[in-house]
Amino acid sequence: MRTSMENNRGIKRQRIAIVPLSDLIFQEDGPRRKRICCGGGSNLTPIKNSSNVTSFDKLNDDVLISVLSKVSSSASTPSDLINILLINKKFSKLGIDGLILANASHKAMCVRAKQWCESSDKFLSRCADAGNLEACYFLGMINFHCFGNYSKGITLLEKAATGSHAEALYSLAIIHFNSCDGGKDGFSYQTNPNTAANLCIKSAKLGNVNALRELGYCFQSGFGLPPSPAAAYRLLEKANTLDLTAGTSGTNLHGCHRRRRSRDFSLLTNYGYSGRTVHPANAFMVEWWWLGDKGEDGLHMCSNVLCGRRETRKNGFRRCSRCGITVYCSHACQEVHWNMEHDITCIQVENA
Repeated sequence: MRTSMENNRGIKRQRIAIVPLSDLIFQEDGPRRKRICCGGGSNLTPIKNSSNVTSFDKLNDDVLISVLSKVSSSASTPSDLINILLINKKFSKLGIDGLILANASHKAMCVRAKQWCESSDKFLSRCADAGNLEACYFLGMINFHCFGNYSKGITLLEKAATGSHAEALYSLAIIHFNSCDGGKDGFSYQTNPNTAANLCIKSAKLGNVNALRELGYCFQSGFGLPPSPAAAYRLLEKANTLDLTAGTSGTNLHGCHRRRRSRDFSLLTNYGYSGRTVHPANAFMVEWWWLGDKGEDGLHMCSNVLCGRRETRKNGFRRCSRCGITVYCSHACQEVHWNMEHDITCIQVENA
């Protein structure tokens, strides 16, 4: 027994090398894949042969474009799309293909105002030229409402509207309701309630609740449409029903807060849910005017802090009929702001 133990002591123990499972799975004939660490995980670089050709280079261009177009359609940030261009030269070339840019999601257009630069403009312009309706809408909104390029903004919004973009149709309606004057290009629009109402009809058919509510007020006041109290009641009731359904299901539409005081629900009451989640274009506009100088030209911002629209001429927006202080680009923004805070501040001003 002692002899056996002594013999075992004389034997040198050999360490068994533990091979990662991923290396066994991906092991192929030829050069081994190189393992790199990145952001707490590990990735495998493409196999390279002696001629410096990667496995990606062997794939058909049409296959890659089809895959990348699906990736771009589900992108949650602009960096998701931009990072595609940084993989290698082939991806950099194919990443700007028209099909990929045309299918890019609206979240891929979420450019911040403080990060706006020439590269951002070129990227979004390429997407718009490829037929991306979200890019057309985004560029149209910021050119019209932020940069003062009215003609370019209108052209891009009309391009998006032609593709049945509900928000673009509604935004054009707001412009026709309020008109515009001046701008860097001297472009002007006169108030055209009939055209605005027709645009609201098209937008409402595509599911835009704000357009539906605006139509209700058009029928109520006879502005752009023949007065019809019954039609106004029906449309406003439908809009509020959609708002209430979305609100009770937990969806925080347009980033608005629920009403602070509990009260009986009424389908004639707007609950401040309309507008859906804040669109990247509105977020850009809000940040743009918040960071920049609003100027002393007497033009007012829409009092709905989630809107970002600014008057293009003096007294271009409607005012609160009770206090006469707050201004709004539309009935929808007025009701959203009323439910957020103005139902209290308006009373305070009125009683002051």
